[in-house]
Amino acid sequence: MIDPRPASAPPRRTAAEGVYLALKRDIITLRHRPGAALGEQTLADTYGTSRVPVREACRRLQQEGLLTAIPYKGYFVSPISPKEISDSFELRTAIETRAVALAVTRATDGELARLGELAAIEYTYSDWVSYVEFLDKNLGFHLEVAALSRNDRLFAVLHNLLVSMQRYFFLGLDLGDFGAEMRGEHELLVRHMRSRDAGAAATCAEEQITSSYERIRRALAAADNIEIPITEV
Repeated sequence: MIDPRPASAPPRRTAAEGVYLALKRDIITLRHRPGAALGEQTLADTYGTSRVPVREACRRLQQEGLLTAIPYKGYFVSPISPKEISDSFELRTAIETRAVALAVTRATDGELARLGELAAIEYTYSDWVSYVEFLDKNLGFHLEVAALSRNDRLFAVLHNLLVSMQRYFFLGLDLGDFGAEMRGEHELLVRHMRSRDAGAAATCAEEQITSSYERIRRALAAADNIEIPITEV
């Protein structure tokens, strides 16, 4: 029997995939606050599915560090702590600057030109939908840099790290209108990479990671206004 679907038809999204994407979005954008308890049945009702897809989605989010499971109690949104954020940024600096340096020597001119196109992203301040779209595109930009390093292990580690840090980045976006500034940072990094100066590109990346960390630290200092629980450990 001939399959009537076009050969290029995209795969259908499973119920678990739909729950995973929606729940992850709501955790990253703080609709589910750090420390919040999330029961399987409540999540199933919220996202219009059964408990089995919810369980699968939550398992993936545990692996990404966004949820914690406690036996007989359910799932809890992982807390945010200054120590965790500091550790994450230290690791990001070590890994991503190396990825940038490798990409400078291993990427083709065409790939770096494409990276420049990915750098041209901004967001609209106080627009949460815009925040989500920006975070997705921003993640895509940084993962493309990692992919151009041609180091699969490095890419996997950085991918997991950046995904787990998405909530921190969201806090930084709501602190002020940094859309144009962040676009300029991305474009500057690509210019250094296209000039094939690995040292300058790595230094640029480190400075931009530090800038991102400082934005998030300021957001944490204003946590009373953001209304999120912050743990000290």
